[in-house]
Amino acid sequence: MSITEQQVSDIVNLTIDQTITLNGFSFRSPPLTLSGEGSTLRVGESLSALGVHKAFIVADAVVAELGLLDSTRRSLHRSGISYSIFDDIVAEPTAGLVQRCKDQLKTCGADAVIGIGGGSALDTAKAVALLIDSNASIADLAAGAQAERKVRLVAIPTTAGTGSEVTDITVIMEDDHRHKYVIKSAHLMPDLAILDAHLMIGVPPAVTAATGIDALTHAIEAYLSSQRNPISEAMAFASIQMIVRALPIAVGNGSNQKARSDMALAAYKAGLAFSNAGLGLVHAMSHQIGARYRIPHGVANAILLPEVMNFNALVCRSELANIARAMGVARDNMTEREQASAAIGATAELVKDVGLPDSLAKFDVKPEDLNVLADDALADICLVTNPRHASSADIVAIYQACLEKQ
Repeated sequence: MSITEQQVSDIVNLTIDQTITLNGFSFRSPPLTLSGEGSTLRVGESLSALGVHKAFIVADAVVAELGLLDSTRRSLHRSGISYSIFDDIVAEPTAGLVQRCKDQLKTCGADAVIGIGGGSALDTAKAVALLIDSNASIADLAAGAQAERKVRLVAIPTTAGTGSEVTDITVIMEDDHRHKYVIKSAHLMPDLAILDAHLMIGVPPAVTAATGIDALTHAIEAYLSSQRNPISEAMAFASIQMIVRALPIAVGNGSNQKARSDMALAAYKAGLAFSNAGLGLVHAMSHQIGARYRIPHGVANAILLPEVMNFNALVCRSELANIARAMGVARDNMTEREQASAAIGATAELVKDVGLPDSLAKFDVKPEDLNVLADDALADICLVTNPRHASSADIVAIYQACLEKQ
């Protein structure tokens, strides 16, 4: 069969078009972000402009007790938006808790979900907003099932760490507390993110430290990601610069408004970076030990981050050298290898400076569990964008190194 001149032309044009788009990328972010002290007072007018009539507030129990919902409630009231509150959120929300929250949302009939609190509250709010109009379960979504969010979604963080307010990801614990569901969907991106550092003033030093290192991990893993792009790189680099400067101050003097504001923006930038570029081996591993041994997510990241950076250095030494520049520890007389080592060393020092552990020896991690943990980490979605291929033996070796530190 002969090929016509038009068919040849079509094939050539298709090849050229596909080659051109290989260098492209997409970048997702919330349609609107409000930032600044007191910005929660604008949530009512913002939702009213979107046609919202009733809101469903999902909040940490502690956040409710501290009165951190007051400004949001006043704003909703002034805009004539009624609301219901679900404030039973605890650390590491389970699929069962999400189901209870979803049932209450269905009963109240709200057309907007507002998550207020740490990562647990925001992740729960995002999950129920996606599930409310779907027959899918959390397990279904984690396995790749599709769902479309129809209600509006607002995310208001009270800690500077998870970046959940600007990501298309949610993480929910299985009911057996042994594994975590990691769900990624464009419909998990909030319609509105609000950064009000005033809500973060009372966060205790230990929580400030853990959430801050979580944000640093997001930024570093996004910067090293195999799917990074120019915008995610810029966001990650800027986030690292802000965190190394502001986190020690926020931990040591939690009433410092400038440090709190900088950390809120840094976590936001890191969230934008990893939501669009992906994460890596630190998160793939921390999800496993966090679920199995109840190690707080930021603490698990803090322990693993320097070791994983050292493992990844084989394939991304120049990127680590750039991270050293962002951290202010690179010198002109250093080789690229020395700059990369400086970045890893500065990361380990920052973890110690803010009072977080650098060893798994303090936790009930059993050596006989390491092979299972490694296999589970290999199946974690976060591993897909790690810059270096990791085998089960590699992961076991990293866990073992973190166990042997004293």
